[in-house]
Parts: sequence; structure tokens; C-alpha cells
Amino acid sequence: MRFRIKKDELLKGLSRVQSVADRRNTMPVLSNVLIQSVEGGISITATDLEIGMRGVYAAEVEEPGGITLSARKLYEIARELPSEDVLVESAENNWATIKSGSAVFKFSGLAAEEFPALPDMEGAGFIDMDAHAMRDLIRKTIFAAGDNDTRYVLNGLFMTVSSEAGGMKLTVVGTDGHRLAILAKQADGDASALEETSAIIPKKSAAELKKLLDEGEGSLKMSLSKNHIVFKMDSLYMVTRLIEGNYPNYEQVVPADNDKTVGVDKANFVSALKRVSLLSRERTNAVKFTFDAGKAVLSSQNPEVGEAREEMDADYAGGELEVGFNARYLLDALSAMEQDKVTLLLKDTLSPCIISPVGEEGYRCVVMPMRI
Repeated sequence: MRFRIKKDELLKGLSRVQSVADRRNTMPVLSNVLIQSVEGGISITATDLEIGMRGVYAAEVEEPGGITLSARKLYEIARELPSEDVLVESAENNWATIKSGSAVFKFSGLAAEEFPALPDMEGAGFIDMDAHAMRDLIRKTIFAAGDNDTRYVLNGLFMTVSSEAGGMKLTVVGTDGHRLAILAKQADGDASALEETSAIIPKKSAAELKKLLDEGEGSLKMSLSKNHIVFKMDSLYMVTRLIEGNYPNYEQVVPADNDKTVGVDKANFVSALKRVSLLSRERTNAVKFTFDAGKAVLSSQNPEVGEAREEMDADYAGGELEVGFNARYLLDALSAMEQDKVTLLLKDTLSPCIISPVGEEGYRCVVMPMRI
């Protein structure tokens, strides 16, 4: 195999797959990327057997073939190459030579035949998606999904897709049992081609998809099967295994009778919360909120460090109400909201709080209270 490629093009392909390649060495080939000659250039593929990503990049192929090379080492070399023009050539016993300017690198790889094939869903029915809507759905819910939760279904985002007159409705939910984020959006497209209408996407996979969507390149297509979900963006192909199991009935968690409304300026609320939480207990990040007519008082206390207190304006007309929350959970939710004003819906000391941005329907975050 022998091809010439621009340094920036090679770097773009390698940077996309760095976090997909498996560095745990369960299978040595999984820490490699598969480089193959294809029509129009080369393809770069990585997988950890849960997520697979393949992209096609412009290159001048002088001799077709394929090889797998260390994803990390190849990326480190590519970043330091002195020239924009790069020559990559494979030799016997899966050795590769990389030349750029006066620099020459030789290192070993593994045979392309050892690399596991990605699930083939090319014949599946794909639907056009709104890339900006999908990016928004992930960004505003992923923070609430679990990390290594024993309830495995919570370690992912629950997505439902349904056809509606004139388009489709996308709903994404994330929860770790302590907080919940729900966002529903209307989007252009036809969802009638999908055999399944719901799926639990692993958190890591959702994060990888968001990184690709952040690049803002190309259209987005999606296909859903019983075990996998596939996203296509022009020359990019990403497939991930779905989490099996039944997602909890999240609507039951959202309180329906919170009758106390507090309106606050988001920027002021975030600033005050960050300051007061500096002296909260590190393990719990507990902050007490005292709401009274026209104001909110935030306070924290740590016997080993000290205490903090701050008062701010709030649009609240009810009687005094005290409740405690994990400050980090509130800050995560607020950081995902773009509007200047947010509304807190409360009931009593022991009830969850609903946080909604003013002016964005369909977006709700729920945070469970703490005893303080």
C-alpha cells in the first residue's frame, strides 16, 4: 500500500477516532486504526467493538492495500510532521514508513485482515435528520446520564423518534437517578422508514456523535435496528451497539403539582451558586436555598472549612420555602440552557425541582432535593 496525503487531512481523520480506538489492550488490534485504499482516497476506521467509526479522506493512492497502525502513535507522529505533504507506504510483515520533508518514521502494525469488520447496515432504511437538532438534543441531556451505574440502562441516552404531520418528533432523555434532563424537538424529516422508534444510546457513543456534529459539516442520516444505530454524515460512518433493557418510566419522576414558581436571571444565579458552593462539603456539594418574597438566599456550611451566604433577587411571591440541592447538579443543568432567564418549579422541602429555560418549550431538568 502506498499513498500521498496532506498533513491536515490525515490529522483530521486520526483526531476523529482517537477516543474510539480501544487502549485497554484487550485485543491489540483494537488500539490500531485500519487504513485502506478506497475510491477517492483512503478510509480510516477505528472500533472498540461497541462503537465503530469510519471516514474517507482525500489522498492520492499509488498502490492499493490496507494496514492497521497504532492510533495514538500515528496521531502523535502526524502532529509533528514538518511538511504538509505526507507519504505513507507499507512493506512486508506489516511495517509502515511515513515520510514528510526530511523526516522518516518506520514502525510496525498488524495485518488489515485482523481488524474486526463494522456491522454492515448499508442496506438499512436511512432517514434524514436535522443535524443541529440532534446536536442540541445530546448537548442538553448528556450531562444527566449515568456513569458506570449498576443500572446499566441509565448509562445512556434514551431516544424516541416518531412521525408527525410535516416532520418528526425527537425526544432524548438522560438520568442517573439523581437528576433528569428531557428535551423534545420538532424536526424536518420522515421517520416512517424506521422499524424501531426508540433506543438507548451509550453515553460514550452520544458524546462521539456530538463531537462530529460540532464540526458542523454535512447532512445527517440515521438508521436504527434492534441492536445498532448508525449515523452517516457525508463520508463519515458511525455505528454503535445499543444498550439492551427497559428504560425507566421517566415521566413518573417529573412532578406534576409543583405550584411554587421562582424566576431568576441565569447568569446571576450561576455566579452566586458557584461562589456559595466553594464552601460546601466536597462529597455532597450541598447548598441550601431559602426563597421568600422577591429574593433567594443561598448558603452553605462545612464544619471543617467555614460557611458562605449570598442573597439575590428572585421573582417569587410565595411564602418562605427552604430546600437543599447538590450545586453541581444545578450548575450542569444551567450550563446547558441558553436563555437568560430560567424558572424553578418547587413544591416543598422534600420534592424535586423542575428547571426550565424561559422561552424554550419541551426542555425540562429535574433535580432531586437533599436533606440539609
